[in-house]
Amino acid sequence: MRFHPSCLIAVLLSASALAAPQARALPGVDDLDISQRAKGQGWLQATCTYYGLGWLQDDQAKRGLRRIVLEIGKDQGPGAAEAARQETLARDPGCLSVWPEAR
Repeated sequence: MRFHPSCLIAVLLSASALAAPQARALPGVDDLDISQRAKGQGWLQATCTYYGLGWLQDDQAKRGLRRIVLEIGKDQGPGAAEAARQETLARDPGCLSVWPEAR
């Protein structure tokens, strides 16, 4: 029995595709967690920086920080929100005066 060369190529390509490791369509949970954590931390630091430069009033900074902390807590848990708080205040202690109280 003889095969046409294009059929043989198709069979070989199909077999190699089945044997190859599957690519992930979505990033791993760890990659996603790291990305979310970095995004939240960046927003907190930016808000504190803008407050320190005088670009935000006290109430604006408090409101912004409260929203960001709530999102971090909702997405990553209360432990992540507290860790983000500690990291932000270690970097910018002047932000403590407008940091929202825990509810």
